[in-house]
Amino acid sequence: MTIIDHLLARLLRRPRGDGAPTKIKPVETESVEIESVEVDPDPVPIGGEDQVVATFEVVTSGPSAEVTGDLVAPDESRAELRFEREERTTFEERWRSRHAFGRDATAGTWRVVVGAGGGTEEREFEVSAEEGLRRSRIDGFELSPDPVDEGSPLTVSGLLEVVTGKEDWGGLPGRTVALLFRPDDMLARREVARVVTDRSGRFDATVTATESGFWSAEFRGDAREARDFREVRAVRDAGRVTAARSAEVHSAVSAAGAQTKITYSANPKSGRRNRKATHAGTLFVRVQPAGQPARWDPLPQQRVRLWFDPSGTGADAVKGTATTGSDGRFTLRKKVPSTGGWQVRFDSQAPSQRRSCKSPVRRLTVS
Repeated sequence: MTIIDHLLARLLRRPRGDGAPTKIKPVETESVEIESVEVDPDPVPIGGEDQVVATFEVVTSGPSAEVTGDLVAPDESRAELRFEREERTTFEERWRSRHAFGRDATAGTWRVVVGAGGGTEEREFEVSAEEGLRRSRIDGFELSPDPVDEGSPLTVSGLLEVVTGKEDWGGLPGRTVALLFRPDDMLARREVARVVTDRSGRFDATVTATESGFWSAEFRGDAREARDFREVRAVRDAGRVTAARSAEVHSAVSAAGAQTKITYSANPKSGRRNRKATHAGTLFVRVQPAGQPARWDPLPQQRVRLWFDPSGTGADAVKGTATTGSDGRFTLRKKVPSTGGWQVRFDSQAPSQRRSCKSPVRRLTVS
């Protein structure tokens, strides 16, 4: 038993003035995580007769917390963003804010800086002159097969096009398209793979089906490619083609055993080498009572492993194990040897009853 456990036990036994034991509210071990920050459109086209309204979408997990934000212009001037919660699931919340850009807005690289529960994230985006900016779109996005067995190949395909005339479209070759996925009951999209379009603008990729959820494809525009990849071609064409995202398509994955999920937070995000970080979360299992809606229940007395990848290349190793409590929760304290990604994994010993799962990756940095 730790010192904290001893102190909590003594406090719980300490009587009130009426002789009854004092009740202590349980300590919330998980903290708020900002799962994603998205900007639509990117780049923001200015110079037309009308204002262009950009949407800023933030997905958070963990305890509910207000989202705040600022828009930072190229000259470092700031404007406040007001976020409103628009959707909530068992695990995540979606927040949105909007800002109107007039024709006289400053062109260049802007930033949106958001905060929630003490954590911050930022995302760069472009504001570009509308003249010469060509629209793009992703058409014919589809999955095959559907449904698909867990662990089997799933083919994802589509066509990236750019406007070539007033109403004409043509394939856009040699561009990178990101494949995004969000599981059922989750709101944040995560990149799974990248593929380059062929001469006709088509793309095809094969991924492994792991769980049911929603797939989409995203072309991030030449301006963002210039920032992300520093490609000569992307820098030359920066801002000439808009970003585009396909509609979401659902994939049903057939598998034995109940689905499991891990919520997970790691803090502090940055600090000195070999500082200790707290890794906390909860293991859940999806249950389907007869005649009732499905729900997510905590899964107690199960072993989870904490993995660390210092390079981001998959050269990961186990850094610790924990057993979930009666409420499904776990906590580990580990030294942070270097910058890298951390993840919690549950390897089911009874796949016919419940499936294995992995948490999102949390990146911790050292100075």
